[in-house]
Amino acid sequence: MTELVTLTIDGREVQVPKGTGLVETALAAGIEIPVFCYEPRLGPAVGACRMCLCDVEGLPKPMAACTMTAQDGMVVRTALTSEKAAEAQNATLEFLLVNHPLDCPVCDKGGECPLQDLTFRYGPGSTRMTFSKRTFDKPIPISPLIALDRERCILCYRCTRFSESVSEDGQLVAVNRGAQSMIATFGDEPYRGPFTGNVTELCPVGALTSTQYRFEARPWEIQHVPSVCGLCPVGCNVDITIREGKVKRVQSRNHPEVDAGWLCDKGRYAFAHLHADDRIVDPLKRVRRRGLGEVSWDEALDEAERLIRAAEGRIVTALSGSETVEQAYALAKLLRQGVGAHDALLPEEVDYDIDAFRLPLSAIAEAQAVVVLGSEPVVERAPIVDLWIRAARRNGAEVVTAAASGRKLARRLGDLERVVVVGCADDPVAAFARQLRLHEKPGSGAFHLCETANGRGVADAWAAASDEEPTNPEPIGLLIVSGDEAASNPDVRALAEKAESVLATTMFHGLAVGWADLVLPGTSYLERDGTYVNLEGRAQRLRRASIPPAPDELAWIARLAERFGVEVSPYPSVVFAELSETLFGGMPFGEVGERASLPPRATLAPRAAKAPPAAEPSPVPEAWLRLDAYRPLFSGPAVERVPELQFQRPAPEIELSARDARARGIGSGDEVIVRSNGTSAALRARIARELPAGTVRIAREHAEGLRTHVEVTPA
Repeated sequence: MTELVTLTIDGREVQVPKGTGLVETALAAGIEIPVFCYEPRLGPAVGACRMCLCDVEGLPKPMAACTMTAQDGMVVRTALTSEKAAEAQNATLEFLLVNHPLDCPVCDKGGECPLQDLTFRYGPGSTRMTFSKRTFDKPIPISPLIALDRERCILCYRCTRFSESVSEDGQLVAVNRGAQSMIATFGDEPYRGPFTGNVTELCPVGALTSTQYRFEARPWEIQHVPSVCGLCPVGCNVDITIREGKVKRVQSRNHPEVDAGWLCDKGRYAFAHLHADDRIVDPLKRVRRRGLGEVSWDEALDEAERLIRAAEGRIVTALSGSETVEQAYALAKLLRQGVGAHDALLPEEVDYDIDAFRLPLSAIAEAQAVVVLGSEPVVERAPIVDLWIRAARRNGAEVVTAAASGRKLARRLGDLERVVVVGCADDPVAAFARQLRLHEKPGSGAFHLCETANGRGVADAWAAASDEEPTNPEPIGLLIVSGDEAASNPDVRALAEKAESVLATTMFHGLAVGWADLVLPGTSYLERDGTYVNLEGRAQRLRRASIPPAPDELAWIARLAERFGVEVSPYPSVVFAELSETLFGGMPFGEVGERASLPPRATLAPRAAKAPPAAEPSPVPEAWLRLDAYRPLFSGPAVERVPELQFQRPAPEIELSARDARARGIGSGDEVIVRSNGTSAALRARIARELPAGTVRIAREHAEGLRTHVEVTPA
């Protein structure tokens, strides 16, 4: 049972659990203690800024409230009731402003700046200083994404603490001492990593700013749209800044169970793909001997109807997994009910047994052990999950990389009550969790890291449109390519070569115009209303932040469906109401709110019969290594169209275990030759300590032509 303590703050008696921070205790009493350096998500307080100085009875001088915890009988007076505390706070602010530049009119933090706010409330009305302020070269581009203005820095150390204790990249550091202290990157290298942009939000002044947002808008000119990120399966909650109808910035919007207020750089900066030069804004129809030409929407829908009817049901749809639930359901309803059963290439296979192990992502941080299946880096598939795993390790959890059998681990972890299993699409996550009997432990669970943002929602919506079993048409009369991810998939392009005709929906000219017969303009997740289902199985609301340059997919699907006698509404709320009873327990569209709740655990189905053994694989030479060709986080059509993100894309390198590298006489940084299937590639070697022996990793864009096993030799 939690022990409660009673203390007094500014004459108000308050009761809180013992050990609660004094800043939170004051908030419980309705009293604000001003802070700069304090941020609970960064770990223990460091008391760097001294803005939270309070007068504590029995102590000789003001104390930093952020470093103190509530104790029984404690009497605290803040600047509201104590002259000593007020004098200390005012002196702290005056000291911070001694060298701070007076550039609020041109600072991007102006109007959103805690230093401005607290100076207005607590600071001096004028300065006593007559000497010149210190100046530095500005701004310093510590990466293509972030600019550093050292004149504005108040040395709160939020950024360095994030780099050290949250992302654990160790790239942002404080150099020198005393008055010469300043923030720099380690070795003056560019600040590179999946999460660098979080420091621009953490910075309480304008010292670290986004190069994309600099001088783009002021706080009184912008609007904010609460939505979710549509670029990975985590579904981080975001706040989208728009000015004059255009997206200018994406920031985090703390959902404590999903993302804890953090955001990866892909989700933060890839919005710029909306303004790509090769954006398609009008339908394109192939005209014999003249290539593709722009046509009206009426003519495009006429052609789409002709292609669908001519295929006579021999239709295959390749889905991206970025469609909304409503969009996928509407397309499935048109094709499966209006045309007849046909085949669909779903973005990934869904194992519904995973619902029996459902937990919020935040439970990972509280786990006693985390088991990571497979060799694909978690950060490349679901970056915020990687942060949760790092938090678990800092909290004392054992993090284990495991093979496909859980019998040994079941004995090893059997006594633990909080065990979490994490794995990617090719890993039997639910089966592994069943072996560990995690469904019997409420504090334990498992997460299947999907490859696409809404793969689960798309699969569910497609199945909800019809009970008929899909067929496998040969030959393919019409291939429908839905979205940029499908259009950029080499397997889909190979399928397009076999199809008699191709209808593609895509945002960009460079993806499908070379091989499609009809191209309809696509939209981004930032331009849609609807629903996404994240890897937890949590339905979250997607809100339109920007008006697309062409009608969205749901609008033209509804118009096309009329021609086949199928009723499809162009409004997401109406489509959601139609499928909600089947997929979401009858939940109204309006309840898919800003803080989506997690559905309860499902009952674990009986163990399915074992599948017949697969055919024996072809023999592989003993010295060869298994290839894990992973999809990098910073890849895909959206990233390719954002110049500032190009430095984040993976280098042409191969990752090897220390054991495999040693056996081949390969050192980190050496050039090696990778051979497989008559293909070879020259790559740079990197030793990955966590990688199991016998496996190598290469980003897919550098593994083209290589197969499941490769030979690696020094160049």
